[in-house]
Formats: sequence, structure tokens, C-alpha cells
Amino acid sequence: MQNRHLLPPPLFQATVKEAAAAGPALMAKLVAALRRDLHGREGAARDFREREVHADSLRQLLAHESILEKGFEAALMEQFTKPVDTPRTSMPSIADVQFDQLELMDELQVQESVNMARAQQMVMLAAEVSLSELNALMCAALGLPTVRPERNPLRPEAYIQALRNTVERTPAPSSMRLDWLTVMGTALGSELQVLYRDLVARLRAQGVVAASYAVSQSAGSGLGAAGFKRAEGAGSAQMEITRYGAPGSAEREALIAQELSRPKPVVDPGLLTLDRLRLLLAGELDSAGTTHRVAAFAKQFERDFESPQAGYRAHDAEPTDFAATVPAAFEALAEMRQVDRVVQRLEQRRTATPESRAAVDGDVREKIRRTANGVAQALSLEVVSLMVDNMARDPRLLEPVQVLVRGLEPALMRLALADPRFFTDKEHAARMLVQELTHRSLAFAKVGSPGFLAYLDEAREAIAPLTGEHASPEDFERVLSHLQSLWDDEASKQAALRAQAVRALEKAEQRNLLAEKIAREIDGHRDANKVPEVVLHFLCGPWAQVVAQARLAGGSRSAAADRYQALIAALLWSTHPDLAPKNIPKLTKLVPLLLGTLRDGLETIQYPATKVGAFFEALMGLHQAAFRAVHRDPWTRSKEAPETPARAVAVAVPHRPVEDGDPWVAPSEASESNLLELDDASSAGSVAPESSTSTAREAELPVAGIGAGSLPLGSWVELQSNDDWVRTQLTWASPHGTLFLFTSASGSTQSMTRRTHDKLVAAGQLRVISAQTVLDAALDAVAQQAMKNSVIAKL
Repeated sequence: MQNRHLLPPPLFQATVKEAAAAGPALMAKLVAALRRDLHGREGAARDFREREVHADSLRQLLAHESILEKGFEAALMEQFTKPVDTPRTSMPSIADVQFDQLELMDELQVQESVNMARAQQMVMLAAEVSLSELNALMCAALGLPTVRPERNPLRPEAYIQALRNTVERTPAPSSMRLDWLTVMGTALGSELQVLYRDLVARLRAQGVVAASYAVSQSAGSGLGAAGFKRAEGAGSAQMEITRYGAPGSAEREALIAQELSRPKPVVDPGLLTLDRLRLLLAGELDSAGTTHRVAAFAKQFERDFESPQAGYRAHDAEPTDFAATVPAAFEALAEMRQVDRVVQRLEQRRTATPESRAAVDGDVREKIRRTANGVAQALSLEVVSLMVDNMARDPRLLEPVQVLVRGLEPALMRLALADPRFFTDKEHAARMLVQELTHRSLAFAKVGSPGFLAYLDEAREAIAPLTGEHASPEDFERVLSHLQSLWDDEASKQAALRAQAVRALEKAEQRNLLAEKIAREIDGHRDANKVPEVVLHFLCGPWAQVVAQARLAGGSRSAAADRYQALIAALLWSTHPDLAPKNIPKLTKLVPLLLGTLRDGLETIQYPATKVGAFFEALMGLHQAAFRAVHRDPWTRSKEAPETPARAVAVAVPHRPVEDGDPWVAPSEASESNLLELDDASSAGSVAPESSTSTAREAELPVAGIGAGSLPLGSWVELQSNDDWVRTQLTWASPHGTLFLFTSASGSTQSMTRRTHDKLVAAGQLRVISAQTVLDAALDAVAQQAMKNSVIAKL
């Protein structure tokens, strides 16, 4: 049954409303900070056009100031009341930037993302001490025993998103709005620090005792993308402490103020930033098929000054425009220095970890790097290097697979120079090859896992042609085709068993969908709220499955379907406390027919005999009570008859198999799909101890958004079975997300309902190894590094 959603405590709601109501005053302070900044830039501008831009921005700000102040309160409340989909303790704009999205973004969108990320970082730096106190108090006001930062609706992400939405809704030009967001976002940090302190003081004055911070280690610590990113996040946090000092210290406050006020540094032209990465993916750094300016200048210099005929040409040449030639020369030389910077960073990255590079020929890589012609090719090599680094350091890959990836680096570097589509085309043979090699290796938890050595030998033999100096894009296609044929042969052997399981699960979900509809019709019957609970639960549960099975097997008008449908009204009448005792002859004739029809129907869904017996026993007791009631006088019946309480709306429909993620699976279907079933006692005990409060148990359950329904097909997980962990892959999910099929590398299948999955996750008996391919995660990390470079360049 669905649990009724409880409203937050009054103090929590009042605090949220108070924070939203303070929105207009907060926006007025941000507008004032923006106005001061624009006035300062206008006065410092030496160019008339620049001054006019700032003056126009001031005029637009004055015209839309009231709109900004009025809209901010509504925007804040919109963010504060959003449901918590997934726990977030870090800023989403840096951590969630995706490599494949960059090509679809324009320059303004990239700039906005970087500016918002910078604003988020500065807000967190300014408000982190008061925020940690506020998180503890807000969680306590919500009734949580431990701090869960994502449950605090007043976290900085909500304010920044509300600010962004409010500014974007003004009719000012987009470039102007972006400038406003940059300045306002920076000013927001100090204002939130003051606001959070006020809210903390008010909550403490109300007697709220802060919740405690619980340090927990996940079962999958060190495994999976989440663990990998947590480690990176910890390193980033340490870097910020090193850079800015301890949280809350005077040193930190002074350094932050200095960062905000100092002039913006000139960005290293060779640095891989988000904007340059976008231009690289869009093919806009260097035009393919044309001579690069660096190469063109070098050829012209050699022709005009170094060749034997150069003196004659120089003497006979027509006078040239020196002012046009020298800037071009300096531009080319500057671009050469950009290439050198990229190459130097690549070399520094390699020499930093020589032990991990022993398997790759450094001379080959150096030779390839020196052939880079222009910034685009140099940055392409840096992207390849970062991508390979990320994969080779990924703890989910076994050490032999990491070496395998390192061995492919020279071939991928040459390919990036010759065929830039490698980065942007998801169907490119080279990208698919790396993706399949690494993702399939996740089937093996350790080198000694059955089948791993065979996989490794196949992979090494297949990619051997790519290690030569003359590997072409066509070679990648041939290698991929060869490996896919081997993998397809193995998959075909497992296909029959998996198809049988899928058919059984599809049939089960189809029946449960129809049964849920039938259950709603039963619950809407006029006598449904008068019969005992055990009867309604039976009709809306197993008997709805019986009717659904009959309709699917023979059609909605079949004799069996009509017979089982007719039993619903008859059973409701026979257990009605007021109707059945008034017509004993009818009840006497009806009971044998009911029992026979019930047995026949329950056999069609293979309902367990123990549960059939338990219901029949309860039903016989109800019928016997009706028979006994006839021999008592009306006054005694009215005195002894228990009242049938009216049902609350929350239990109007006792059984929602699809909505609850707990569909009924017949024994034969469970056998064909190897269904994992948890008995209620053991699963409940594994999820939470008996002494835990309801709030504590709620805190342990998986948050919406991280259940199996959000896992893409192909995700690898580990399932605990008999004190051992089994590596398996999600290979099928039912259309409505109620049933899931997992397949191991050996071909064995394991199915489970969504509820079983969520219980296993909550008990720490199921952990996700990879919800995306290793290659996609590595490329996303490249984009995130580019974003960090962009943010650091602006700080």
C-alpha cells in the first residue's frame, strides 16, 4: 500500500516561508551590489562604446528592478518546495557537466555555466560555516535524527537556481542577463552568510537542538563511479582548504575578499577550458582541410628568408604592408607558444607517474605530440591523454585492463589527429571499441574470476594490429567487427535462457497492470467499505490477479472471465454483516459454489496452498458468524455485532502492485526467471533494526531516483549472496519499471521486483558498480576538468 505523505512540522514550514518572504529584500541588496559594480565599470571605462554598454545595463536594471524583487520570492518558494529526487552534497554544475552535451551548447550557454559554477563556489566558500549549522537545525526541525544536507531546502543551490530563473525571466538582452548573474551570484555569498546566521539564531531561540552528523561508509566504498567521484570531491575540498585556509577562519575570510576584489587574470591561451573544449568538439578551433596559420607562416618565412632564392625575391618584391605582416607573425608565434604549453602539460602529466606508464612507449607518444599542427590538434591530444588517464586510474577496471587501455593510447592519439569525429560520434568504431572493451571487463570482479583470462586473451589478440605506427580508422572498424562477432556468439548461447525469463516477466507485469485496474473497480463497489478488511484485501489482491489472468488467456468475455468476475459481487454479499444474515437460504446455496469457484480460480495463478487455506479459514469464520446470527434475537444481534469502521482514504485501494513496485509473480514465472524473493521478516530485519524509529527507518530507505528504475540497461551491479558478492548486469527492465532481469558473465539470470531491489540497496546487499560506461565517465571527467579550469581562471 502507498504510505500517506506526511506534512513537514509547522516550525519547518514556517522557516521555509520566512526565508522565501525575505526574497525581495535579498534581491534589493543584490541589485544594489550590481548597480555599484556597473557604476564602477562605467567610470573606469576609457572607450565610449564600453561606457555606453554599462550605462544601458544600468538603465535596464532600473527598469526591471521591481520585477526582479517581486519575482524572487516566488522563484525561491518554487525551489524550496521541490521534492528531493536524489541526495546532493556537491554543486551540480561542475559535477554534472557532460562531454556529449558540449557540442550542442553555444558560447553563451557555456559562459553561463561557468559563471554559475563560479558563483556556486564562491557562495559555498562564504557561507559554509553558517550553512553547516543551518543544515543540522533544519534536519532537526524536520524530525531527522542525523543531518542529511539535501533535505535542507534552503541550501545555496536553491538560491542560485532561483536567482538564475528570476534574472532569465526579465526581458533584458541575454548577454546583459549573463553579466547580471555573474555579479549578483558573487554578491549572494556574503548575503547568504548573514541570512543563514539569522535563521540559525531564530531556530535556536525556538528550542531546536541540532541533529548530529553521522559518518557512514558505504558498502561499495572504493567501488563504482560514485565512490570514484567521492574521492575526487574529497581531494577538491582539501585543495580549497589549502588554498583558502580553514573554514570560518579570519585568514579564509580575508583571502575570499581578496579573490573577489582582485583583477581577473589573463587566462592561459593553452589551457583546456570548457569553451575551448566546446570549440574543439564543434570543429571551430581549426578548420579541417585548410593550412593552419602556424604552418602557413613557417612556410612563408622559409620561402621568403631561408631559401637560396630568397635574396632575389626580397630585392625584386613589391613593397608590402609591414603593419599587416608583423601582427600575423606575432599571432602565429603566440599560437606556437599555446601548442608548447599544451605539450608541456602533457609531458608533466606523464613524468608525474612514470610507474603507471611503463607499458607504453614514451618515445612514440612524444613523436606523435610533436606532429600536432595548431591548438586544435594539441588540445585533441590533451583530451585523449586525460581520457586515457581517467580510464587507467578508474578503480573499477582490473589492472590488466588498465594496461590494455594504456596500450591503445598511441593509436588513439594518431586517430585524434586524423579523424576528430572520434570525440563527437558515439557510433565511431574507435569510441565503440574502447567503450565495449572497458565496459565488458566490469563483468569480472577480480583477475581470478571465471572467464576473465579468456576475455583478456581475446582482447589482446584483437587489438594487436592497432599497436603499429600505421593503424588507420579502418583498422579500428575491423578490430571492433571481429570482437563483436566473438561476443555475439557468446550472447547467442545465453539468449534462449534470457528470452524465456523475459517472456515470463512480461506476462507477469501485463497481468498485474490489468489486476490493478480490476482492484480499483472492486474498491469502488458500493459494498466494498462494509465488508471485513480480509475480504477486500483478498479480492483486490489475488482475486484481481485471477480475473486478469482469465481475461488475458481467453478474452474479457470468456466464460472463465465472466465466472470469476461474478464471484466478486457474490463474495461481497456473503460477507456483508447486514445483508447475508437476512437471507440464510441464499447464503447456504451460495457457499459451496463460492468455495469451488475460488479453488478453480486460484489454481490458475498457482496461488500458494498455505495462503489459500488461511483465507478459506477466515471466510468460513465469517459465514459461520452469519449463520449463528440467525438464532439470536435482533436486540442481542445489534448489541453483539461489532461495528465496521469506515475506511480512511489512505487505504481505499488495498493493493497497488504496479505503483508499489511489488507485482505478484506466479511460481512458474518465478522459476523461469529465477526470481529473488525476500520474506517480509528477513528483509525488514535487514533494512532497519526493530528499535529504530519510523523516522530513522525512513532515513535509511533509498531516496527516490536511485532505485533500479533509474539505472540504464547495461549497468553493472554486485549482489550479495551467501556472504559472497556476485557481479551481474541489468539486461532487461519491464516497461513500467516493476520487474528487472540481471544476467551474469556466465549467462545465469536473476530477476527481482523493484521493491526487492530497494530493500537490498537499503540493507547494503546490492551496490551499483557502473551506471554508465567507463568511457562516458572518463569523457565526462574531461569536461568537468575543463569546467574546473574555467572556474579557476575566473576566480
